[in-house]
Amino acid sequence: MATQVEQIKEKLGIVDVVGQYIKLEKAGSNLKAKCPFHNEKTPSFFVSPARNSYYCFGCNAKGDIFSFVEQFEGVDFTGALKILGEKAGVQIVYERQDIRDEKSRLHSIMEDATLFFEENLNKQKKVLEYLKKRGLDDKTIKTWRVGYSPDSWSSLYEHLKGKFNTDEINKAGLIKKSEKGGDYYDRFRGRIMFPISDNSGRIIAFSGRIFKDNENEAKYINSPETQLFSKSKILYGYDKAKFSIRKLNFSIVVEGQMDILLSHQALFTNTVALSGTALTEEQVGLLKRLSGNVVLAFDSDSAGVASSGKSAMLMLSLGMDVKVTHLKQGEDPSDVLNRSKDEWKKAIRNSKHIVDFYLDILRDSIDDKRKLRLKVGQTVLPYIKVISNKIDQEHFISVVAHRLGVAEDAVREEVENVLPAQICPEFGEYKSSIEERTPESTKRSSIENKLAGIILWQKSMDKSLVNVDSVITDLKKIVGIEKVESLLNQGDRFEELLFEAELTNDDSDKIREDLDELIYHLKKEYIKDDLEKVFGELKSAEEKGDSEKISKKLKKYKELSDELANINTK
Repeated sequence: MATQVEQIKEKLGIVDVVGQYIKLEKAGSNLKAKCPFHNEKTPSFFVSPARNSYYCFGCNAKGDIFSFVEQFEGVDFTGALKILGEKAGVQIVYERQDIRDEKSRLHSIMEDATLFFEENLNKQKKVLEYLKKRGLDDKTIKTWRVGYSPDSWSSLYEHLKGKFNTDEINKAGLIKKSEKGGDYYDRFRGRIMFPISDNSGRIIAFSGRIFKDNENEAKYINSPETQLFSKSKILYGYDKAKFSIRKLNFSIVVEGQMDILLSHQALFTNTVALSGTALTEEQVGLLKRLSGNVVLAFDSDSAGVASSGKSAMLMLSLGMDVKVTHLKQGEDPSDVLNRSKDEWKKAIRNSKHIVDFYLDILRDSIDDKRKLRLKVGQTVLPYIKVISNKIDQEHFISVVAHRLGVAEDAVREEVENVLPAQICPEFGEYKSSIEERTPESTKRSSIENKLAGIILWQKSMDKSLVNVDSVITDLKKIVGIEKVESLLNQGDRFEELLFEAELTNDDSDKIREDLDELIYHLKKEYIKDDLEKVFGELKSAEEKGDSEKISKKLKKYKELSDELANINTK
């Protein structure tokens, strides 16, 4: 019987899966696109329907439908299995709980805790009334699996320890050990619980809001970092928003749980939330893979404006187009959503590019022209500096010049003089994680790799277009058996060599001719290398006055010269 993975691969091809995430274009028998895993201006990401695999010549990303979903969605293999199983209509059946690995056990604990909190919420009339008063309806509460942690020291712990051991419950971040020794107690007590999911929809953490105001306790507390939860890599609601972001071609980013729940309830389903954490490069990467357009909809207080600025700087530096909503003083998105969905829709539609946003704020708060110009230079120009699109950059230089009544050249010069520390002091200068690839050091090694790629490509086909064994025999005569084995076993470069061969040899009628040409040039390069080596040995023998060795080297040099002349005339 076929495994779950085999069943999914039978129903979903690489083009079916990748094409749902990024736009693919025909490239001969393959397809190409701009790589979703690194910044690039021209496509270097290729998909092979014949082999059900992909490869990027820019960042070396490669693999099948599972590795693509893992990397694109930011999930592990089990998460990718869940996502692809749903797409393929294959029911995922997990193994017995007692033999599952630790990570799977932790997922089970979090699911059990979520059910426990949900059941407790249904018993809490006052908590439900509070949520309804805040604008949430029953469907939203159920969809987002909102719950309540009882206001007692160990109700969850007592519930879970009958099924899981204490060490596992602790590793899930649900309990804490008393500083006075011995006993464990619940981390979340008397709080409204908002489950945080990974990108495939599995519960991995919680954010708990205190229900009864208590100045001695934080309003919100989140799960600690665990094996499942890394707060810098997760956006709250991303699992529910990703398809809408892709469809609508922009995301909305808010800061609070109520903001995002009410947004989705009002059908703004392309909304995600930060949940009290500063935006990170990993989180921006998640959004940018789906769309390069984003609207920041943070609170209108000074902290919200500052947060918008920091987030926008990072997003701009990573090549995104960033707009910001302008809410009335003292309001947050949930206030607007509770008042009017149409008003929120208008706020999103009227959002402004971060440059225009700050220009408006500064214009409304500073009357003195000279002070305004200085403040714009300090606040706004760093954002223009990090815009990668030169046309867009020139547009905003023109906007600033017009607003301030100064020459464009003056603004352009000031933009060029912006220091790195002004650009992104919180995050540092953005540096791509993709290392520049080193070109092949010699012409000979380049030819060898081209031949290896064609051989590997032809061997991977059901019916090869050339006699592969014959090509390998010819290659062995030139480079030797060990070198051929080495060339055909480049594990890390296998996909690159194979894709490069397929892309550069799309005309099947010319493959044998191309192979002959490559063999000819490789043989020529080896003879030239040998000639250079023998010439060096001859010079050394002459310096030492070794007549016998001079005679041998002269003879060898003549043989190689004749051989080179002979193949040049063929």
